[in-house]
This record gives sequence, structure tokens and C-alpha cells, in this order.
Amino acid sequence: MNNQSAISDRREKDTYLVTPNDIINILPIDKNYCLFLDIDGTLSSFQINPEHSFIPKVTLEIIKEITQLNIPIIAVTGRDVDAACKLLHPIEIPIAGLHGLDIYFDSNHYIRPDLSSINFKKLKQDIIKSCEKHPELLIENKGYSIALHYRKNPELENHAIKIMQNINLYYPQLKTNKGKCVIELIPNQADKGKAIQTILNHLNLSSAHPIFIGDDLTDESGFIYINQKLGTSIKVGSGETQAYHRLKDIDNVANFLLLFKNRIKSLYVKNIQNENGEQICLN
Repeated sequence: MNNQSAISDRREKDTYLVTPNDIINILPIDKNYCLFLDIDGTLSSFQINPEHSFIPKVTLEIIKEITQLNIPIIAVTGRDVDAACKLLHPIEIPIAGLHGLDIYFDSNHYIRPDLSSINFKKLKQDIIKSCEKHPELLIENKGYSIALHYRKNPELENHAIKIMQNINLYYPQLKTNKGKCVIELIPNQADKGKAIQTILNHLNLSSAHPIFIGDDLTDESGFIYINQKLGTSIKVGSGETQAYHRLKDIDNVANFLLLFKNRIKSLYVKNIQNENGEQICLN
């Protein structure tokens, strides 16, 4: 049984937990790569207040070095694009924000659906009114979605879910999206798997080997699409998942990215010259 089959078998029992090196060792060596990275719970640790989140400088530096090796990196996050940009600063990479709804390539190039029929101002007012009896609930306005966090008091989970489900009845253009201590109302078009597909096509990366790392329920559609593309899907932390591999925490993610960077550099050195001493590029 090869390494891929062994890890896949462990996935069926939901008992697999591998090291970053285990995954590095089974990556194909004859492919270009592209990385899709979630942010919260993947690059940054969980915070009671999402505004206090940050990506460690060492992780940002590794990401920067990977991009300098001509490996595309795209953030795929529940954050809005502006918030994601601040977390990733000073690195500038494409961002699929709001769970893939709002795709940013550069300051002049966005891909987003027409959402003019949705009254987000009224939506926020409806949520605020419904939360009056629960001041510990935190309302986050993301522009094209509203998130209701119950991080301060996880016992309010059922109340938060019921509030958003009831409001959802009056906004058929939206769907509820549940994450870690948060329930969100977001346009039906939002889907990380579809966003990854759109980005691969738009950047002409359909032949590349895609890697997607995420930690939450909202990442599952991305894992499913990556699996269909025969890419590498990596779940961070515990919980049922469609991902084929699992890393323990954000420290392991940072270690994986470091090993990946070193792997790419070593492959480049090995392929920089052929037998005749001619410069060649990686396939």
C-alpha cells in the first residue's frame, strides 16, 4: 500500500493525524503547485474578538518567500477582502473573501456577483433588534454578509442559530453559514469550492496541483473540489472532514509551509540545469 492509500484509509476511520513532512513526502514532483490558504484557524489562532487576530510574522515571511519562487498563493477566507488584506500585510496576494463570494486579484480586478437586490442595511437592523436580549452576541458587518459571533458565551449557540434561521426566512437570497462560534447570513453564491475553481480557471492554473488548507465547516466545499481535482486537501484540527490529510494546529501549518518552501527550492536547484548544462524550468 502506498502512502496516499494509507492516509486515505485512515481518513475513513477519522483517526489520521499526520506530520507536515508526511504530506510533503507524497506531493508529486512533476507538477507546478498553487496554494489556497484559509486564514482564521489555519494561519492565525482563534481569538475571542476576531479583530484581535493576527498572522505570525514568521508565517508571513514564509508565504512571501514561497510567492518569490513563483508559486501562486491565494487566501480563501470568511473575512471580507479589506480585513484579509490587513492581516496579510505587507504581502499582496489574491484573496477570495466572504467564503469565496468576493474575489480580489488586484486593485483594478474584482469578481463578484450582483447583490443589489439584497438590503444589507435592513438585514443588520433586523439582527441587531433580534439580539437585544443577548448583549454578549457580537454582530460583524462584512458588507455583503452579516456574522453573529457567540465566542464570548458559547452557551448562546442555539439562540444565535435560531435568530439567524428566523431572519433567513425573510431573505431567500441568503443562506446560513456556520463556523466556529459563529453563524453567518451570506449570499447563496458564496462557496469556497466554486471560488477555487473560478480562480484556477482565471489564472490559467487548471493543470497545476492545488493544495488547500482550512480548518472549518466552511472549508469543506473547498476540500471536496480539491479532491475532485486530485489535489491535496488538508484539514487543521479535529472534526469530521472531507479532507484527505489532517494537521494538528497552526504551528504545524507554518511548519508545512516552511518544508514546502524548502522542497520547491530543492526541486528548482535540481532542475536548473539539464545534462547539457542548459537552464530549464520546472514543469
